[in-house]
Amino acid sequence: MAEVSQPISHVYLSIPLSIVIGILLCVESFASEALFDDYYYDESYADISLSLGTGTREAELRWSIASDSSGRNTPNILSELTYENLTITELQGSVHLHFNQGFLKKFDINIDIKSGKNRDGLVIDSDYNGNNRTDEYSRSESNPDGSTTLDGKIVIGYPLQWNERFFVTPFVGYNYSQQYLRMRNGVQIIDTRAASLPIGPFTSELNSKYEAVWNSAIFAFDATYRGENHHLGLLWEFLITDYYAEANWNLRSDFDHPKSFAHWATGTGNNLEFKYQYFASPRFSLWVTYRIEDWKTNKGDDVVYFSDGTKAGTQLNEVVWESTATSAGFSLHF
Repeated sequence: MAEVSQPISHVYLSIPLSIVIGILLCVESFASEALFDDYYYDESYADISLSLGTGTREAELRWSIASDSSGRNTPNILSELTYENLTITELQGSVHLHFNQGFLKKFDINIDIKSGKNRDGLVIDSDYNGNNRTDEYSRSESNPDGSTTLDGKIVIGYPLQWNERFFVTPFVGYNYSQQYLRMRNGVQIIDTRAASLPIGPFTSELNSKYEAVWNSAIFAFDATYRGENHHLGLLWEFLITDYYAEANWNLRSDFDHPKSFAHWATGTGNNLEFKYQYFASPRFSLWVTYRIEDWKTNKGDDVVYFSDGTKAGTQLNEVVWESTATSAGFSLHF
C-alpha cells in the first residue's frame, strides 16, 4: 500500500492467552488427580504427555486491495503487500490428555502453543495503475526485522482403533494465530509519478506495522501407526477462519495513527503435518515434525482512517498465508 505503532489492542491477544492459561490450570488439576489415582486405582484418571520443542518456519503473507469497494474498476489490484521469505525461529509446547475415566472417558484433548521470532525476509510494497498487476508505478522494499508470530490451539477428539497398531482420531477445536509484521529500512525501487520519491533509501525512518489475527474453527483427522518404539503420524486440519488486521503506516501523514487502516474477511485453510516419534522408554520420547499451512481469505473490507477523522473503504481482495515448518523436541509421558 502506498505506505502499519503498537500492535492490535492486547484484548485480541489476552482473550486466547486467558483461555490457554485456564486450560493449563485444568491440566495441572488433572495431573494431580491422575497421580492420586495411581496410588488407589489400577488405572489413572488420564494419561498425560508434556512436550517441548523448537523449529524453523519459512513463511509468506500477502494481501492486496482494489481501487473501489466493488473490485470491478481499474485497477482491480491497486496495492499489494508481500512479506516473503520470512524465516521464523519457533519455541513450542504442548499437552496431550487421554482420559481413562470420567465424563470424557476415551477422549483425547490436545493443547498446543507456539511463539516465533523472525530473523530474515523481505517486504515488497507495490502500487499499480493497470489491472492484474500491470503498469506498476511504485515499488518499495523493506526489512521485516522484529516481526513475531504466536499460535495457540485446543482440540478434542475420539480415537478409533482400526487394529492393534493403527488409530484414526477425528478432532474439532479452536485455533488462534497472530502475525505481527514490521517494516524497517525502506528503499524506493520504482516511482514513475510526477511528484516521485527519490530512488534509494527512504529519507525518513520507516517503522510501519501490520498485525494479523486469524480466529479459526478446526476440523481435523489424525492417523497414527503405533509400533512398539516407533510411531508415525499424519494430521490433516481444515480451518474456517475469521480474519482481522490493523496497520500503522508511520510515514503517511494523511493517515491516522496508531490505527491507519484495518482489514476484515472470512476464509478457509488447510494444514498437513507429518510426525515421527521414537519412544526411548515408556516415559520419554523424541519426535520430529514437518508441517505445511495454506490459508486464504475471501474478499473482504479495507477501511482507511485519515488524520482529519474521516475514513474511506475499498475491497480487500484477499489475504494469503503460506508456511512450512520443521520442528523437533521431546515428550514426557505420565
